[in-house]
Amino acid sequence: MVNSKFRRTNEKFFDEYRIFDEIMCERWNYDEDGVGKYLEKMKDSYIEAKDAINEWDTTYQRLTAIKKRFDDLENNETSFDDFQGKDEDVVWMQVFCEKLDANADPLSKYKTLKFTYKKRPKSLWQKIKDMFG
Repeated sequence: MVNSKFRRTNEKFFDEYRIFDEIMCERWNYDEDGVGKYLEKMKDSYIEAKDAINEWDTTYQRLTAIKKRFDDLENNETSFDDFQGKDEDVVWMQVFCEKLDANADPLSKYKTLKFTYKKRPKSLWQKIKDMFG
């Protein structure tokens, strides 16, 4: 039965994503939604990091696709019996966890970069923005 193959693939992905999200929470000290918060940080740092870190865009796109796939399955927007993707997403998440352990993921790399404008004093507008979140 073809559908059972899709179901097994999606269930494996779903379970692995939950572990992946938990690892992201632990690594970056998030309470929940580790992948979503990681994506937010990537989005906030996009302008500075996109040219300096080669895999920035591809990582962002892959994490976004993986999160969408999980959200669709979790919210019953798609069935576990429908084709959603391949096992390569599971492998990609596992490799990404290895990068996290080695501080070789995009955000870890970003934290080690030095940008000249980061050293400049903040403008009044930036200070006000920082005060109000």
